Amino acid sequence: MKNYIFRDLKSKKDKEDLLEFLRHQTNAEFGGYRLFDGTRTHLMHIPEELTDLIVFLKNYENNNKMKFSNFLEIGFNSGKVNTILHKFFNFKNIVALDTFTAEMSSQELLANIVRKNLTLICGRSDRKENLEIIKKFQPYDLIFVDASHEYKDVKKDLDNYSKMLSDKGIIFAHDIQNEDYTGVNKAWKEFKKKNNFLYKEFSCKKYFFSLGVGLAIKN
Repeated sequence: MKNYIFRDLKSKKDKEDLLEFLRHQTNAEFGGYRLFDGTRTHLMHIPEELTDLIVFLKNYENNNKMKFSNFLEIGFNSGKVNTILHKFFNFKNIVALDTFTAEMSSQELLANIVRKNLTLICGRSDRKENLEIIKKFQPYDLIFVDASHEYKDVKKDLDNYSKMLSDKGIIFAHDIQNEDYTGVNKAWKEFKKKNNFLYKEFSCKKYFFSLGVGLAIKN
């Protein structure tokens, strides 16, 4: 178990190993080793950004003597990122939502809903009934927004779900620099201007796609 990739991230070598592992889950356009094969079983994250995010979150837990127990994910897709994060943070409770389009891999979806205390909701993130369900499990220590990438939807998601954070909780958004979804960037910039959070961003622009991850930290 000493060399298990999800064991810890205490050294530079641990981080390098995680980065290499993520490259094998990722298409070449995002900085990985895979060709797109139409199965949607690949990560749609840039390995450097996801690695930096996980390392930051682990250090944040340690520095603040806290535990990310309650995790909300808006945009579950097939659950690959959810599983990766859960293996590192062992969440006590996970609530996740998605519209579950036909594009995703059903086999991978089934694989990524096991071995978790998971409440999975099917539907839009701004639907009143879904918001009421999600509110029942608040506050959340960690919230990931990666659902619709339309400006009005991202704006609603950031506004609605940031209110459900616990003390010292973190909400983070994906694709804040994606040129194919400029509405995400617009919504993220507006959120930063009007909310008194601490902010951090991870960006790697070496590959065909630029994505970016933005964090808002409650203080």
